Amino acid sequence: MFAALTRLTRPTVAMAVVTAGLLLVSGCSDPETTPQAGAPGGATGAATDAAPGAGPEMLDDFADVQKDEAIAATVPASVRDSGMTVVMNVSSAPSKFFATDNSTIIGLNPDVARALGRVIGVDVKIQDVQFDGIIPGLQAKRYDLAVSSMAPSADRVQVLDMIEYASWGTSLAVKAGNPANVRVDTMCGKKIAVQQGSIQNTKRIPEHNAKCKSAGQPDIEQVVLPDQTAALLQLSTGRVDGVLADTPVLGWAAKQRPGSIDLVDEIHKSPVAVALPKGSELTPAVQKGLQKLMGMPEYAQMFEKWGMSDAVLDKATKADGDS
Repeated sequence: MFAALTRLTRPTVAMAVVTAGLLLVSGCSDPETTPQAGAPGGATGAATDAAPGAGPEMLDDFADVQKDEAIAATVPASVRDSGMTVVMNVSSAPSKFFATDNSTIIGLNPDVARALGRVIGVDVKIQDVQFDGIIPGLQAKRYDLAVSSMAPSADRVQVLDMIEYASWGTSLAVKAGNPANVRVDTMCGKKIAVQQGSIQNTKRIPEHNAKCKSAGQPDIEQVVLPDQTAALLQLSTGRVDGVLADTPVLGWAAKQRPGSIDLVDEIHKSPVAVALPKGSELTPAVQKGLQKLMGMPEYAQMFEKWGMSDAVLDKATKADGDS
């Protein structure tokens, strides 16, 4: 079982229009990502459910990870000169969240991004972008790379290059003791909270609703929220029957809220991937860099550090969208 995470509440931002097949999300513009003064990598500070001791000292600069000269030579000159802009929705411990100083970005995804930068020989600048703004930002080539626990769905790989770097599933969180006896196979007709734009929102609930319809049962009532903190709050107050999210997210939340929620029924364990603009010149270097990193002890160490040892992969596969 992973030790997993929560999503912090972010300021209200304009939403983005994603114009790629089933990725469509209503909105009008990308969220603002104005850096906060003093925040590494252009992060904007916000409170989060950081575990005791999850301070800025958890940031790892990976000084022992050496550049691979052959891979570095394949990095486009523009990225070598200006550095690699990496985006993620900084709201989900232990994969991507703010430390107790509310400005330092820590977690598995920042560690992967920074270690990858070392391998391919480029500076890494991390920006916090609301999840729904990541894909259109990549399509517009405002960002070089996203490391944001994105599932490589068929719709996403139509518009992005996606390279797998970890693997986990979706779990259902319920109130401790599960007094309502909610399980994945009894979600039809229940109120289930999901994060807007997540794989649970766009794929898992629709898949399950098709099963509900076939069984002559009512659809799951999706309660779509901007982050996992809001979802778990609604669960604690009884406004929803459960929360469907990545297993690491909910495992971390359970650890931070002992005795308040239980995890049941992990489903669809599958890879998550970094994402680049479709056909990016940087894609070959990133894929080779991730493969090189997977052969280093630091790769397994960073997963162990965040309680996610079961999520490691041994091959940086370019995704085909079958997840």
